Amino acid sequence: MTWQTHDGVEVVHMAPLEAAGGVAAFFTGRRGGVSTRWDGGLNWSVSIGDDPARVAENRRRTLEILGLTPERAAIAGLVHGNRVAAVTGADLAPAGAPGPRVIPDCDALITNETGLALIVTAADCVPVFLYDPVRRAVGAVHAGWRGTVAGICAQAVAAMSREYGSRPGDIIAAVGPSIGPCCYEVDDAVAVPLKAYYGALAGHCLSPAPGQEGKYMLDLWEANRQDLHRSGVVSAHVSGECTACGVGRLFSHRAEAGTAGRGAAVIALI
Repeated sequence: MTWQTHDGVEVVHMAPLEAAGGVAAFFTGRRGGVSTRWDGGLNWSVSIGDDPARVAENRRRTLEILGLTPERAAIAGLVHGNRVAAVTGADLAPAGAPGPRVIPDCDALITNETGLALIVTAADCVPVFLYDPVRRAVGAVHAGWRGTVAGICAQAVAAMSREYGSRPGDIIAAVGPSIGPCCYEVDDAVAVPLKAYYGALAGHCLSPAPGQEGKYMLDLWEANRQDLHRSGVVSAHVSGECTACGVGRLFSHRAEAGTAGRGAAVIALI
C-alpha cells in the first residue's frame, strides 16, 4: 500500500488493486481538509458534530482526486450488519442535489459502472476493497467486528457473483487501514460470536491478551482475510496500517476516545 498526497490531501492507495489497471482505490488520511475541529482535518462524517459545509468541502477535495464530483458517488449508510447494495447511476443524487447519495441500511456497496465512486467511512473498523478486473466490478465493504462475524465480506463477494457474474477467484481484495491486532483488545462479548462464526479458524485471529483473564487481542485484518479466502478470493492483501498506532496520520475512534473524525474508503472503476 502506498501513501500519496494529492493537492494536500493524503491518501493511502491500494496498490495491489490499482496495479491490475482500470480502478482507483484508496483510503483517506486525516490531513488535507478544512474541518476546524481536527485542525484542518479531512473528516468525512456529518454525524459527529462537524460543520456540514466543511464536510462537503472535504468530500469534494477527496473525489477531485478521481476527477469526480460528489454527485457521482454513493456512500453506505452503515448499520454494522451484512447487507450489500448494488449501485447504479439511478441511485445517485439527482442533478442539482448535493452528493454523495447515502444508500441506507447497508455496510457494503457494489457496482459495475465506470466513473461511479463507492464509499464507506471508518475510524478503526475495517474497510475492504474488492475489484474484479475480468467482469469489471468493484465493491467497498465496512467491516466492524459485528459485520465481520455476520460475514459481510462473504456477502459482498456473493453479491458480486450474483449481480455481475464475478468469479471469486478473479476478485482482488485489499484490507485497508483499521485498528490492528496490536491495539484491539476485546472481551467475551466479541470473542464468543467470533468463535461461533470462524470455528477452528478463530485461532488465527484471536489470542489471549497478555496478563488479562477474559480479554483477547483481535486481528480483524486476518479475520476478514480468512472470510475472503473461505469465499474463494485467492488474492487478499492487508495494508498493515493500524489506525490507533498511526493516529497522527489516520483517525482512530479508540485512540481518540470517541472524538475522532472519519476516513473514507473510496473505490471506482476508471
